[in-house]
Amino acid sequence: MSNDIEICSNALLLLGHDTISSFTEGTTGSKVAANLYPLTYRSLLSSHRWRFAVGKMTLSRLVDVPLNEWTYAYQLPADYINAIKVYPASDYEIYEDKLYSNMNTVDLDYIFEPEESKLPPYFEEALELRLASKFAFPVTSNKSTGDLYNTMFEMQLRKAKFLDSQARPQVALQESPFIDVRG
Repeated sequence: MSNDIEICSNALLLLGHDTISSFTEGTTGSKVAANLYPLTYRSLLSSHRWRFAVGKMTLSRLVDVPLNEWTYAYQLPADYINAIKVYPASDYEIYEDKLYSNMNTVDLDYIFEPEESKLPPYFEEALELRLASKFAFPVTSNKSTGDLYNTMFEMQLRKAKFLDSQARPQVALQESPFIDVRG
């Protein structure tokens, strides 16, 4: 189980930098990690519908009525990154940290930001490689090192997506009208 410092330390180690024990140490590595880690982590989470980062929640309806075409406003979860689906299926729009809908109740499937200690190894490795690719130039002044780690990240990302897809079984086609008409 890792945390943000350990993940960044591993990325820095890949570049030949010393480990860090906090983001405030004052070293080049700690400064780079402190500035690039949060956005890189959230960006990688938002790039795919990672099954380990999917949550379900009944949204809290707000008292204030939205302007214009929507009847209700709902508060999005604090750890919200991306919406996947609403129940019941209906139109909605997201403004700031609110979801607007004409439904009087809304359940939301969404991507959230999990604690780093709950990340599966395949994602953690992809994150470390992504960080190494981003940290490379500021830490080593070597662009080709960043390119190398970006290539490694892309390969690990494909593996991670495949492994993550195993958390949801494939749904077999029950009927196929295109095949049935050949009869």
